[in-house]
Amino acid sequence: MFCFNGFSQTKELKFDMKYQIISNDFLIINDSLNHKIGKAAGTGSALFKDGTNAEVRIFFIYDYVKGNGDFIEYYLLTFPDESTLTIQAKGRSFGSTDESMPLFTAQVIIAGGTGAYANFKGTGGMSGNRKNILESGSIVKLSFDIKQQ
Repeated sequence: MFCFNGFSQTKELKFDMKYQIISNDFLIINDSLNHKIGKAAGTGSALFKDGTNAEVRIFFIYDYVKGNGDFIEYYLLTFPDESTLTIQAKGRSFGSTDESMPLFTAQVIIAGGTGAYANFKGTGGMSGNRKNILESGSIVKLSFDIKQQ
């Protein structure tokens, strides 16, 4: 099967991502225990099924109660050939009891791209987890499955 930067003949983009939180700014909302709204950022890498790697910058906003709630996240991928891909995720964090060990699920869309990804449009899903509370230094692991439109 032919693959290029994670693409296959079936026009799917499948990859895993691992990143570290580098900043987390939040406000505590006093309507319930441990209600936080905030913004965070991270850096990491993505590994595609064909072995291609990309550097990743991540930015997201969230509304969590005890680590559970809604988020909107942007992933900015830069490939070795300097092509870029921007992915938007709208999803939910759930399963956390003490602000740690949440699971993530989201619907994703391709928000833009350059170079090899200039005309790529697609939608799909993301899932993943984080073992620690949301703070600088925490590691997040995600998997993506995006189908071309």
